[in-house]
Amino acid sequence: MLDRLLHFVTGSPAFQFLRSVTPFDFLPDADLERISDALSIEYHPRGSTLFAQGQSAVTDVYVVMKGSLELLDDAAAPGSQGRAAGLGQTYGGACVLTNGGIALFTVRAVEDTFLYAVPGALFLEACARHREFHDFFAESLGPRMLERVGARLRQKWLLTSPDPDSVGFSRTVGEICDREVAWCSREESVREVAQRMAVRRCHTLLVRDAGGALVGLVSERDLVTRALASGLDAARPVSEVMTPAGEAMAAGLPLAAAMEVMVRSGVRSLPVAGEGGEIVGLLADDDLLVAHGSSPLEYLRDIAQTRLRKDLAEKRARLPRLVRALMLEGARVDSLTWLISAVSDATVRRVLDLALAEMGPPPAPFVFLALGSEGRREQTLVTDQDNALVFADVPGREAEEYFPRLGERVCTWLKEVGVEYCDGEVMASNREWCQPLSVWKEYFRKWVRVPEPEAVLNSSIFFDFREVHGDLALAEELRGHVTQLLAPRPGMFFNLLAQAVVDKELPVGLFGRISVETRGSREDVFDIKQPIARICELTRLQGLWNGIGATSTLERLRKLSQQGEVDARVCLDMKHAYSFLMQLRLARQVAALGTGGVPADNLISTHEISTLEQRFLEETFGLIGRAQASARRKFLRQA
Repeated sequence: MLDRLLHFVTGSPAFQFLRSVTPFDFLPDADLERISDALSIEYHPRGSTLFAQGQSAVTDVYVVMKGSLELLDDAAAPGSQGRAAGLGQTYGGACVLTNGGIALFTVRAVEDTFLYAVPGALFLEACARHREFHDFFAESLGPRMLERVGARLRQKWLLTSPDPDSVGFSRTVGEICDREVAWCSREESVREVAQRMAVRRCHTLLVRDAGGALVGLVSERDLVTRALASGLDAARPVSEVMTPAGEAMAAGLPLAAAMEVMVRSGVRSLPVAGEGGEIVGLLADDDLLVAHGSSPLEYLRDIAQTRLRKDLAEKRARLPRLVRALMLEGARVDSLTWLISAVSDATVRRVLDLALAEMGPPPAPFVFLALGSEGRREQTLVTDQDNALVFADVPGREAEEYFPRLGERVCTWLKEVGVEYCDGEVMASNREWCQPLSVWKEYFRKWVRVPEPEAVLNSSIFFDFREVHGDLALAEELRGHVTQLLAPRPGMFFNLLAQAVVDKELPVGLFGRISVETRGSREDVFDIKQPIARICELTRLQGLWNGIGATSTLERLRKLSQQGEVDARVCLDMKHAYSFLMQLRLARQVAALGTGGVPADNLISTHEISTLEQRFLEETFGLIGRAQASARRKFLRQA
C-alpha cells in the first residue's frame, strides 16, 4: 500500500489551483470550496505503480499537482506507449463514474509525483449537480462536450469585437417562419389558385389532397413558369404545376439547416412541422435574407450571376466574414464546410460558363470533377485546386485539342479569383488529368488491378471525385466502373492502400503528448491537417472496402455504422473527433483572416489551446492511433 500523506489542504492555494484546471473550472465557487477543503495529498516516487488495470480499486479522483503519470493499456500492442497525465490533468473520474471503481489503466509515476486526491463521494455529488462536469468524465468526445469546446473557441478567437454581419442562424425555423399558412386543394384550378393568392396577398400556397395531407407547394413562380409561360389552360388542376412537397422542416431546427436544404434542393419555400408532425408554418427564402447581403442563400445566388471575374474575386473574399458569422451563432461544422464547398462549386460553374462562352460550344459531352476535400465537400478557408476533366470518347482530334485548352483556362481563371494552384498539379490544366472517359477507366483499372505503392498513394485523392458541372452521366459511368473494380475486394490494392494509411504518423510525442515543432518564426506548433487527413483516409479505406459510394467522411461513417462493418461506438467517436478537429481548424483560420496578424494556415500553437482542448486533442490522437492499429490487423494481418 502506497504511503499516503493525510495532510488536508486548507486555505486558498488548492482552490486557486483547481479553479485553473478543467473540468473543475466548470464548478461554482461554493462547490469548489467544499472539494478544496476535503482534498488530501498523495506522494508517489518515480517508477512506482499506483493502479493495475482491471484489478485495483479506484475510490478517489486524482489531479496531478506536480510530476506526471503514465497511463498504460495492458491490452495494447507490445511496445506501445502509454498516455501521459501531467500538471492539472486527472485520473480516476471515469473509473469511479462508469467502471464500478475499477482501474481502467495501469498507472505509473514517470517522476516523483504529488497528487491532489478528491474524495469519491464529493466527486459523484458534483457530477450529479453539474451536467457539464459529469460529461467531461463520462462522454469524452461526446456531443455535449464538443459543443462546450466550440463555445470556448468562439469566445476565445471570434468574439474579439462585435460582429456587424450576424445572420441570425442561431434562431430556429419556428421562430421566423410565417405561421399564417394558406392552403388549396390539388383539384383547384390554376385560375382559382392565382385568385386566392391575390386575395390573400401571399406568394405561396400549400397544396393538400382530399384527406388533408400535404402533397405540394405552389408559388407565383410556378404559376408563371409552368402555366403562363407554357400556355397551360388556366382551368387545369394546380397539381400539374405545383412543386411536390419534400419532408417538412422541424420547427426546432436551426436556420442553418434550412438554408442548407434550400440551397441543395433549389427550393425557395419549406413547410414547417410542429412536434406532432402537423404543419404549423411556411419558411420562405426571403426570411433568410439579412442586412449587408450576408444570407448564404443570397450569397451563392450572387456568385452564380456574376458576369466579371474581378467581381467574382471580390465576392469570394466575403466568405470568411460569412463563415465567422455562422460560427458565432453555432452552425454545425459540416454545414460550414458544406457552405465553403458550395461557394467553390458555384465559382467553378461560373468560371466554366464564362470560359465556354468565350471558347464556343464543346465538341463532346464533358464533366468537370472536384477531388480531395472539395470532392468530399469538406473544404476550409485555406485550400487549393484539386480537379479533373472527363470528356466523352469521340472520333477525331477536336476534343483532344479543345478540352485541355478549356482545362487550362478554367484553372488559370480560378487562380485569378483566389483559388490557388495545387502543388502536385492535380488539376484539369494538367493533360494527364484531362482525358476521355476510356482513359480514366484505364487509370482506375491499373490503380486497382496492377497497383504500385506510389501510384496507389497518389490515386487515393481520385476516389473522392464528385461531379460539379457538365454531363453527370459521364461521372456516373465512371463511378459504376470503379465500383465494379472494387467489388471483388482486390487484396494487393487494399493491402497497399492500408499500408499507406496506417504508416502515417500523428503529431504525438512521448506518452501521448502533442508533438510540436518550429515553423519559421512560429514556435511550438503542430499541423492540425494531419489528424484530419488520417480520419479521412481511414474512413475512405473502410468505405471503399464496404462498397460505400458516398465521399463525405461523416456520411461514410454514418453508413459504416448502419452496416455494422465498423463498431457503431467507434464510428460515433470518429465523427465527434473529426468535428472537433475541423471546428478548431476553422476557428483558427477565421480568426487569422480577421486579424491579419498570423497567417491563415493549418498550424496550431499549443499556447493557443486550453487544457480542455488539449485533452480533446490527446483523446482524438489516441482514437486515431487505435483505428490505425485496427486497420493494420484487418488489412495487413499484423498485430
